[in-house]
Amino acid sequence: MNLHSILFWALWLVWIIMEIIVNLRARSLRKKFPATTKADQGSVWFIFGGMYVLILIAFFLAMNGIGLMPTWVPFVGNAVMALGITMRYLAITQLGRYFSSTVQIAPGQTVIHSGWYRNIRHPAYTGGWLIAVGLGLGLDTWVGTIIIAVGLFAIYRRRILIEEQALVSHMGSSYSHYRQHTYHMFPWIW
Repeated sequence: MNLHSILFWALWLVWIIMEIIVNLRARSLRKKFPATTKADQGSVWFIFGGMYVLILIAFFLAMNGIGLMPTWVPFVGNAVMALGITMRYLAITQLGRYFSSTVQIAPGQTVIHSGWYRNIRHPAYTGGWLIAVGLGLGLDTWVGTIIIAVGLFAIYRRRILIEEQALVSHMGSSYSHYRQHTYHMFPWIW
């Protein structure tokens, strides 16, 4: 096993463990602070199912040598995965008890304007997208990377529309004003 493979699988493991811990913590907090609004519309399953289907497609393409890239690209993929893991974890940590894997509004929830949320409304999704794109690059398949990037963007876009509708409904003008000065996931793009 080469250095890239060791880093790739270590990052994969860190990501999976982080997601398990974060979601167990969120579930525990939801018992202490039940949501006042639940508006997920099944989007959590769309994200989990869609992301893993896209990743499996990339694994299949990589195993069959489809869309191989130069040997240095998987190292870039590892760096992108590490950035995504860091961004996602810090964004979730910043949300604290307001984080949930499903679209819910907690009692007393307010708009967060600092840190990652200063310019991006959904940095945890940006981090998740970077993790998955880094994974595609790490698998050394440009075809898989494009499929993951476009597919996961479409999945997150749907989720964001659902989530923002709930946030505007619950927070009103404070969230509407926040939306006017921030980007969904990518600064200066969307």
